[in-house]
Amino acid sequence: MNINRIKSLFSFAALCLASATPLMLSSCGDDVEDGAYYTFTGQTVASYARDTEGHSIFAALLKDTGNDALLSSYGHYTVFMPTDNALEKYLNDNGKTYDSLTQEEKSEIVYNHVIKSGGNDYKSETFEEGSLPETTMSDNYITISFHTDDLGSGLVIYINKTTPIIEKDIEVHNGVIHVVGGVIEPSKNFLLDAIKENGEFDIFAQALETTELNKKLELIYDESYVAPYPDGELVRGESKFFVPTVKRYGFTLFAESDKVMNANGITSLEDLTAYAESFYGTSAQGEYTNPENALNKFVAYHLLNRQMNTNEFLYNGPCTMTSFMDKRTEYYETMYTYRLMEIKAGNKINQLANGNYVGIDESNCGISAVNGFAHGITDMLVYDEDIMINDVLNKRIRFDFYNVPPELTNNNIRWQLTSLPQGYSGYVIPNDFCSDYLSFSDETEITMWASDGWTNFEADELKLNGWYDFTLRMLPIPPGSYEIRIGYRQESWRGIAQLFVDGEIQGIPRDLRIAGTDPMVGWEADDQLSPAARAENDKAMRNRGYMKAPASIYTPQNGGTSLRNIAAALRIIVGQFNFQEYGAHYLRGKNVYAPDQEFHGDYIEIIPTSLIDREDIY
Repeated sequence: MNINRIKSLFSFAALCLASATPLMLSSCGDDVEDGAYYTFTGQTVASYARDTEGHSIFAALLKDTGNDALLSSYGHYTVFMPTDNALEKYLNDNGKTYDSLTQEEKSEIVYNHVIKSGGNDYKSETFEEGSLPETTMSDNYITISFHTDDLGSGLVIYINKTTPIIEKDIEVHNGVIHVVGGVIEPSKNFLLDAIKENGEFDIFAQALETTELNKKLELIYDESYVAPYPDGELVRGESKFFVPTVKRYGFTLFAESDKVMNANGITSLEDLTAYAESFYGTSAQGEYTNPENALNKFVAYHLLNRQMNTNEFLYNGPCTMTSFMDKRTEYYETMYTYRLMEIKAGNKINQLANGNYVGIDESNCGISAVNGFAHGITDMLVYDEDIMINDVLNKRIRFDFYNVPPELTNNNIRWQLTSLPQGYSGYVIPNDFCSDYLSFSDETEITMWASDGWTNFEADELKLNGWYDFTLRMLPIPPGSYEIRIGYRQESWRGIAQLFVDGEIQGIPRDLRIAGTDPMVGWEADDQLSPAARAENDKAMRNRGYMKAPASIYTPQNGGTSLRNIAAALRIIVGQFNFQEYGAHYLRGKNVYAPDQEFHGDYIEIIPTSLIDREDIY
């Protein structure tokens, strides 16, 4: 257990995070059992606990910790309220009485059961297998799972796999209550201990410990981070913005079980080391903590420096065409430096052209740790140089600006901004918040914003104003020849930006105000052209340095259509590049026009130049 977590517990409890778009139930074919749904009672969370039989202990906890006032006030609280019987069992199992609980212990119990949302009440109809988008007031994620009840008559919703919801959706004035039949006890283990405790990953756990990569997974908070606005709020003119009050780390671990290892002839750490050397070579042989060592590379490729449960790998919002949902793809840099992992719809990892892929073991995933999740996988996962370069990554790689910095995932910013509380206009981050992944000058006025009703890929949008000068470390790609593009929406309030790649200037400044229908761009509507004319229009736009937006992205504008049919939605071709080795590559944009003009950062595409002539419109 990390002392920093306890130190940060109560300061974090006051943080009001922006919430995510509710997710629809998708994990099981059956509907959640109807049960006893409650309607609005006119009470608050605190008064319901106080006035309802069977909740006197939780009511006492609220009163003794001062949270009865908080949960009597206006807001959006989702409370998983344990019964008296559940709390009595918890006290007995831990050899405690109510009077023996310290004030800190009482507060932690309360905070473990309460989500204080920016704008959502999480009802059961929004639940899906995996984690809820926002953390509890103790800064832990609530994990949802569904199991058939003992009678086989319906589904029971479980919290953190062990605690059943016995009454759901009790609406009160300031939120929603779900009565639970146990006390929620978040894991205080780090990922190594979590998979050791699981008992099915002994070989991988030994490899993780031998390489000492487990030590890199033990960060929870950046203790050096100084919140520029301790109350978490910045006011610019008439607009209010959230500002992170803490900077959290998080991690995701993929692991082959001993069963999977055994099926591949691996029964010991020595066997696994030999297996790793067959892919990664014998450099630094025996030096397991050396990043050049094969076992070290093998383990590192299983680690991501962002915390994600199985329902969080892919964008699930409405900004994807329905016909393209089964083709959604995300790319993540692993802790094997500069090496990507691809995850496709269905949580298919590194799917080959022949259809083979590494899957998630649905029976043993979502293993919770204090700062991340571990997921069992169905086959051996390696970065096979030949396969990754010539198959898995030999395609157009499209990624959102928000994809790159792990800090935006770990601090509930990516995919979380479409339902901001009324009166708030987005998030603002300090210029060192995302370290090397995203940096910007002091003169840059940055806003993290999102909308399901605009024309953005995955809803999120990076807005840069003032005399901005920003640098984004793009996703790393294998050596080769590539074309790089930026997706944006043209508007009169955009500005003129000079673009750079790896410090080298790229052509003349780009005017983001030029309309798609302007002859300088040459956009023409597809439905006004024959197939041959559409191809000619695409070619003519390319010759001018532009492309239409992808047909796979949905917008509700114009009656609901793909972004390809929106004249203002464009891609700029930045240039073509020959990268000689694995490494970091940086996109820089600098304002060269006026401080009241804006840069719109939506998404980036990197495509092998050999594939441009065969590229689809999606």
